Amino acid sequence: MLDCALIIFDCDGVLVDTEPTTNALLAACATEAGLPMSVQDSINTFKGRDLNEIVSELEARLARPLPGFLDTFRARMFEAFETSPPPPVAGAMELLDHLDASPTAPRRCVASNGPVKKMLASLTGARMLHRFACDITPGHLDGHAIFSAYDVGVWKPEPDLFLHAARTMGADPDACIVIEDSASGVVAARRAGMRVIALAGLTHAPALQDAGATRVISSLDELRAPPR
Repeated sequence: MLDCALIIFDCDGVLVDTEPTTNALLAACATEAGLPMSVQDSINTFKGRDLNEIVSELEARLARPLPGFLDTFRARMFEAFETSPPPPVAGAMELLDHLDASPTAPRRCVASNGPVKKMLASLTGARMLHRFACDITPGHLDGHAIFSAYDVGVWKPEPDLFLHAARTMGADPDACIVIEDSASGVVAARRAGMRVIALAGLTHAPALQDAGATRVISSLDELRAPPR
């Protein structure tokens, strides 16, 4: 069992496998705007970052504003999620089952750079929202321990979101473990004074290690393995 008081899960790429869809859409929107970009380019450059920051960078590269870019991207994303709900990340359901089966499991929550609407859509589509039912009332989500950077107005790699989640859940930062899959998320967790387990995948292990991950894993199944 993970030795902590609170597990803070990132959403995209840790619980729900949204990254292939969102990065493909982001690359397509950027290409249509005049900046040719592959899906891998989007992953390498933008994964884990705030969308407003991404748009600002695209505008700087193109030397012109991109009105409507975010609206177009988000509309396509929600349409994609509705048409083909993204699945859980491999091992995520099994890890949650493992935590549910233990009477000494730490509390858990979700903390994401994305807006609440996106988290609700992805977690509901993956049939995971009920797994974060909670006896607190964080923000505007009665009964669910879900936190968005939009709630605090500061995005990863800044630590504010993780500190807000820990404070609301009643846990000291040094008693938290964050599970992340992006370098920016790892940096945010370390700045918050938290341990961070990084799930390597679209972001490769060396980049996560360089960002300061306490531990790097290649599968969530590793977190269910008994300690050696």
